[in-house]
This record gives sequence, structure tokens and C-alpha cells, in this order.
Amino acid sequence: MAAAGPSSSKDILSEVRTFIAGTSKEKSISHESLARSALHLLQTLPVARHAVLEHLCSLFDEAVKLHILHSNDPTYEEQGESSLDVVIQDVCGVLFNFIKTNPLAWAPIISNWSLELLGHISCKYAHQCGLSSTSSLNELLQMWVTCRPTKALMEVATECFAAMVGSAPDVCVDALLEASVKYSPHFDWVVAHIGSCFPNTIITRVLMCGLKDFCHHGNKRPDMENRGDEKVPKMDSVVDILGHLASKHRQDIRGALMKLFEESMKSDSEVVKVTTVPFLLELASRSDMLLQVLSTDLIKSLNPQLLDKLHANFEPWRRRNAQEYMSLITLVVQLIMKIDFTTLEVLEFLLGIASPVNTNNCPCPEVQEVGAIIINRLIFELQRSVFHKHRDSSFDVPFLSSLVDQSTSILRQLLDSKGPRGDWLLRITAYIGLSSGEDLTSDMMVFILCNATSHVQLCRFVQLQSIVEVKLGDVLPVVVQKVTDKLRSYKISQPNIILANILAIMEWEKSTKSNSERSTLLFCMKKQWEAFLPLLTNDDLHLVLKAVKVINTLEIPTNISSATALRLCSTLLNFFFRSLEVEDTRASSSMFHACRLCLKYLCKETFIQCIALRFLIESLFIKDIAILFGAKQILPVSKDEKEKKNFQSLYESNKKQGLTTTLHRSQSTVFHAGVIGQGLRSSVFGPILPKVHMDRNKQCLMSILRCCSHQTKKIEEVTTPTAESAMEVDESVAMPSHGQSVSGDLCRMIGSLMTEQITPDVLYNNRFWPEEESIQMTVERDLQIYKNMDENPVLWQILDLYAASPLTMCRCSPILKSLTASLMIHFESSREKSARNTPKQLDAAAHLVTYLGKSRLLPAPLRYISELFHTSTSYEVYLLLLSVWRYMKEFPPTEDPDEVNTRACELRHLETIRAIMHNNIDKMGAFYGRFFSPFSSSD
Repeated sequence: MAAAGPSSSKDILSEVRTFIAGTSKEKSISHESLARSALHLLQTLPVARHAVLEHLCSLFDEAVKLHILHSNDPTYEEQGESSLDVVIQDVCGVLFNFIKTNPLAWAPIISNWSLELLGHISCKYAHQCGLSSTSSLNELLQMWVTCRPTKALMEVATECFAAMVGSAPDVCVDALLEASVKYSPHFDWVVAHIGSCFPNTIITRVLMCGLKDFCHHGNKRPDMENRGDEKVPKMDSVVDILGHLASKHRQDIRGALMKLFEESMKSDSEVVKVTTVPFLLELASRSDMLLQVLSTDLIKSLNPQLLDKLHANFEPWRRRNAQEYMSLITLVVQLIMKIDFTTLEVLEFLLGIASPVNTNNCPCPEVQEVGAIIINRLIFELQRSVFHKHRDSSFDVPFLSSLVDQSTSILRQLLDSKGPRGDWLLRITAYIGLSSGEDLTSDMMVFILCNATSHVQLCRFVQLQSIVEVKLGDVLPVVVQKVTDKLRSYKISQPNIILANILAIMEWEKSTKSNSERSTLLFCMKKQWEAFLPLLTNDDLHLVLKAVKVINTLEIPTNISSATALRLCSTLLNFFFRSLEVEDTRASSSMFHACRLCLKYLCKETFIQCIALRFLIESLFIKDIAILFGAKQILPVSKDEKEKKNFQSLYESNKKQGLTTTLHRSQSTVFHAGVIGQGLRSSVFGPILPKVHMDRNKQCLMSILRCCSHQTKKIEEVTTPTAESAMEVDESVAMPSHGQSVSGDLCRMIGSLMTEQITPDVLYNNRFWPEEESIQMTVERDLQIYKNMDENPVLWQILDLYAASPLTMCRCSPILKSLTASLMIHFESSREKSARNTPKQLDAAAHLVTYLGKSRLLPAPLRYISELFHTSTSYEVYLLLLSVWRYMKEFPPTEDPDEVNTRACELRHLETIRAIMHNNIDKMGAFYGRFFSPFSSSD
């Protein structure tokens, strides 16, 4: 600083007296004169700088006051510069000169003075400048910059910073922080302006000064044994300054924060190593912007090696300060709960620390333990906040709210996680749902149902339900509604998975004996069972099987409508026929038993039984279905074979001798059995199923028919069979007894339906058997009926199944009559001496007599004549059938049970049998007593 020369001592003394007189109000001195004296003293008498700068404060204060008073007066602006403005310009000129000529000496002094004065003026006139407390920082900055005195002061302060930024940045930044602490928030506009002029320097030095102050106030002793009530005065100012600069210099702030952390990891100072992370956490707790920076950049840089090093730095302090260490953990948890950006990355980072997936690159066990502590504390706080929200709906947790959009990713991780990691994710998932509400919670539960592929994953559904039902008691019905809506609209990409999961849960609930407090999926699904009906028509048989099993588990209600019953019958039986095409016995058996059980639940009413039986029997006359039971498949003859077969040489035809001219392919050469000259008409049959496969299908069909027709008061439980018993049928099914009753209406319907389907017309469809001579009139019709039975062998078994009912056999009388007639014609005209040489017709005759005998329409001993067939000639079989015909003509089939039960044979009906047995006494002698013993009449 320059001192006054000896030659100017009198002048200096004069100026001192003038300055004292003016400031003490002893004399009336103008502002201009007093300012000139003050500036002269500032230039020539440095020791007077404090008094001079204090006077200049009042000068600037007066100028600001005048500006504010006349800010709304347009004439004031038109007058130009006032005397005070000129004085202020002179003052600034002198101060600029001091800063330029001797920055090391004057810049710190003037910087502190200008910042202090700006803070004082900002606070003093904050409520008089015409702006509200909610005004933005830009509005505040614009207002003060338009004020000439404050603008001049700002320029002076900026010049000081420019002079010191290279040599003593800590001094100027510390002064800025001190002023910010003292005058905030009215001082924010100053900080914003200076910071925008020197962003990198201000950001870096502000952080360093804040860290030093944090170490000094928050950690007075090197061992970090700080008290909880210590405060850090400059911390808010550091946050405010960085907040002001964030709008335009966010990347610089990011870089400075990361640089501060990286330097602390390399520092030799134990205090810096241990203090930097708490300092950064404290900053983040005061600023959402800084929290966002730390939750992105800092987390990305924390690899396992760095975490191990950080733990090593903190370990000595942790052992000495357990309470402060837990306070630091609590702060970390609170910051995590405030994060609303990159929350999924933060969660994955924490899980990666506490329960790493990759064991080859993971932090040390101590770090994993710390991570587990943080997650457990976080889950505890989330639980408290979720149930606090139940009482205060305005309370919200940013961490949970931000994870709502990431719920799908979290759920996928939940399904793929095991152990503690899975348990943590389960709790967090539950709290996300609880904080958001019933809609999201139900969506998450639906997601698990649709994507769980193992029992471990499916357990997450039950576990999640048990947590959320504490607060959301009606969430399960909502889940069921959403699932069934998806099933109805075909919006599920893999319905097999969801059906398997629903079935597994319901079966578990059904097998659980203890009374659980949770709602059951089984109970909620019962109201929505019809949603599974559309799946029964799916092309995937395994999917249909699961749907049928679900319906069986739910149990079909008794009060279903006729339309629903018809729809379910048709889809179930369609599934049954499709299952018979499956070659794998185990798979087909599982489908059959599921279908049979479902039909048992369904066929509790007679009208439903009629629907099912009609559909079954009518389907047997469809070519593609009949083939499954051994029906003959006639293949069409190819065009080339037809042309070859139909070719006839005219020359060869004319060479033939005859009484009349033979016309080729006319009524004289073409007959029912073939064409003269070409032999019998041959049919080309296609490949049929293996016998084992056909027998299995027939057994299944008979079992389904019994299931649909017999009246049972209690539904049997049908379980999935083992491989050994895959296609076995229980005794009650294989050998039906008279105890298994079939309703009369059902018997009549079955008989009428069989007659309707097998006979070609209704002309002779009455129950009466005519004279045997009339057989010649219905030969073609009888042969057609026999052909229908022959080409579809399963029809014989169906007749045998219901043969015990005289009602059914009475309605089937036209079929039995035509079969008897065609067989009589065959055996009468047969060239084979022994009837055994035509086994197919012999078996048909035996079946025919058996049906009549079972129904008691043919009494003993006539019902036993089938025992004589294998030892009889063809003509003798004809005579035996003729005896049956004559008896049935005399006693036609009837539906009257009393008349049926009193039927008996007279000796005149047995004369033919007696004669045949006498002629074949060597072969039939053993049967004589059975037919003619006195006891044979009572069977």
C-alpha cells in the first residue's frame, strides 16, 4: 500500500478534518465533497480504509434507497445520472485502480467489503423492491442489476474474484460462503451472478471450502468423535450456490463432485478419507439435484474393489464410533427413500452388494454385510412409510413411486432370484404395490401367475398375497377378474403357464387342511369358472387338459343354464374324441380321466345327460370319428384304375355267344354285387388304427357312455392313473349291473336315437315283427342296416351296453328285426355247411340273441340258443333264428315291465330246437338238460 508523502501532510490532515466533520454531521458537506475527501484518504492514508469503506457503505445504501423510491417514477429516469451516481462511478474507478495496481493487498479487502455490502443491501431492501417472496432468482437478479449502485458493487466484486481466482481462490470463495450464510436467501442473486462468471473455480472451491468447514464444525477431533448436535454453518450456502449453478453447469458440478470423491480415496489424510463421503451424503440430503448426481455417477463408479477400499478406510472409525456409524447408515437409507431417478439402478446396486450374483467379482463379506444392513433398514423404513400412508394419504415415498414404472423388471428379477435376494425383492415388490394401490398390486400378482414356471416361483404369488392382504383385503378377487378377462380376450401369450399355475395353487389350497387367514384362489375362481370354457376349443390338447382340470377342481355348479350345459358338453366331448387320436397311452389316459370326471360333475340332470349322449352317439356316425373305433375307411378308386377297369373291347364282346345282345354297363350286366365279367365288386379299405389303440378307444367310449347315462347320487373321485393302470376301467364300469339304473326317458331317447341313425328310413320303423315271408320285401333295407353295423363295429358294443333295458331294446326293435332278417337270409342261402365258416355272421347272430336275452324280451330257454351256433350247420342256425323271429312276432317288444317280466316259452316254441338237438345229439347232448330240464323255465 502507498503511504502519503511529507509534502502532502497538510492536505491529508485537511481531508481528514473534512471527512470527520462531514461524517459526524458537524458541518453540512455535500455528498460530492465528502466522497472526494474519502477517496483522497483511501488513496493517501491506508489506515483510514475501514472508516472510508464504512462511509462508502452508507453512500451506496443511500443511492439504493433513492433508486427504490423513484423506481416507479418515469420522470426520474429522464433526468439522467444523479449526483450520487457520479460519485459512485468515481468510487468504483478508484477501487478498480486499487485492484488492478495491487491485487494481492486490495482484492481481499474490497471483496469482503463489497460482498458484505451487497448482502446488507439485499436483506435491507428485500421487502421494498416490489417483488414477492415467491419471485424467481432470475427476476431478483434482473431487478438488482437494473439498480446502478448494486450493479457497480457487483462489478467490483467480480473484478476482485477475477484478480484472486488464480492466486487465492479459497479466500474469495470463503468470503462468498460467509456472506451467503449470513444473508441467505436474499444474497442468492449475488452468488448466482458470480458463480456464472467463474463456474469451474466457484464449484471446485465451494466444495473444498465446504468440506473444510464440515471437518472443522462437524468433526472437531481427528478421530471423528463428533456430537449429534453439531451444525455446519456453511453447508446450506454450499448447497444454495451449487443449486444456482446447476441450471447451466450441471456437468461441471458432476465432475467436481466425482473429482472430490476420487481425490479423497487417494488422499493421505485419514480425516479426508473418512469425512468426504459423509460430506457428500450431507450435501445430497439438502439438495435433490446433488442427490440425483450421487445416485447416478457415484454409484456407477463404485466397483467391488473401490467398495473394499472404502470399507478399509472406514473400518477403524466404525469400531470407535458405532453410534455415529449407524447414524450414517440411517442417512444413507433416508437418501435412498428420497431418490426418484434411476431407482432401479440404485436397487440393483444395493442387491449386488448384499447378495452378488457373480461370486467371481464381488465385494468382501464385510461389505456384503453392510449392504444387507442397509437393505434391511430400507425395507423396514419402507414398511413404516407404507402403513403411515394408510393413515395419511398425502404422504408419499419417492423411491417407491419411481419404482412403479419399473415394476415389470423388478418382478422378473423376483422370479429369477432365490435366498435373501428374492426375499428382499418380495418385500420391496409388496410395498411398491401397497403404496400405489390395488390396481398395481393386482397387476403384479397377475404377472407372477402368467410367468411363474416353477413351484419356487409360484410360491412368490402366495407370499406376496399374504403381505398385501394385510392392507388390501380384496385384492385377490381383482386378480381373478383380471386373469379371467385375459383368458376371455386371448391376451395371454402362454396360457399353458397360467393354467398350470392356477391349477397348482388351487390343488394346494384344496389339500391344505389348516384354516388359513388368506383368501383362497379356489373360492374366488368358482364365480368365474365359465371363463375357462373358450379354452376347451384350443388346438393345443395339453392346454385343453389343463383347462378341464381347472374346471374339475372348481367343480361345476348345479344351477348352470341350458346354453352353458350345451356348450360345455359339446366342447368336452370334442376334446374327448380329439384325445383318442393321441397315440401316447399315458397322455391320452390323463385326458380321458379328466374329461370323464368333468362329465360326472356335469351330468347331474337328465336333460344334460340327453345332450351328452345325443352328441356322443351322433358323432359315431361321422367318418373321421368312427375310424377311431374301428370303422372301415373306404378309399376312393383312382381315375386310372377306373378307366382300366371300365375298358371293354368291342371285338371281344361281339365274340361272346348269347340269345340276346348284351349291352355293356347296362341293367343286364350291372348288379348289386358287381359287374358280369369283372367279378364281385371290391372295396378298397384304408389303413385302420392298431388293434390295441382301437380297443383302448372303445373302452374309453364305453366308460364315457356309462358316465353320462347312469344315475349316481355321489360323484366318484377320479384320479390320474399310473402308467400300469392307464387304460384300466374299474369293475363297476366294465361290468355294469342292473343296480346302476338308467332313467326311462334316457333309455327311450337312446333307443330312438340309435334307430334314427342306423336305419335308412322310417317306413318300417315300428316295434312289431311281421310274418317271416315279408322278409323278402325288405331285403335291401335289411342289408343296408347290417352294412351300417358291420362298417361301424362299435355300434354292437353300444347295443350291448344298453341291452339290459327293455325300453332301449323296444325302441331298437327295427334294428334287431332287420339284423335278424339279413342273418336269416344269409344262413338260409349259405353254401357253407358249417356255420363256423362264416364267423362274422355267426358272431352277429350270437350278439343279436344276447341283446334280446339281456332285455328279457326273449325268455329262457330261447335266449340260450346262441350256445348251439358253433356246433350247428348254416341251415340249422337259420332255423334257430326263425324260432326267435316267430316268438318275437307272437310277443312283440314292449315297454311294459310287467309284461316283460312274465314272458315265458311254451313247448311249441321249442320244437325246432328239440329236433335240431336230436339230430346232433352227439354234439348237443350236453345242452339238452339246459333247454328242457324242468328247472330251465326259471332263470
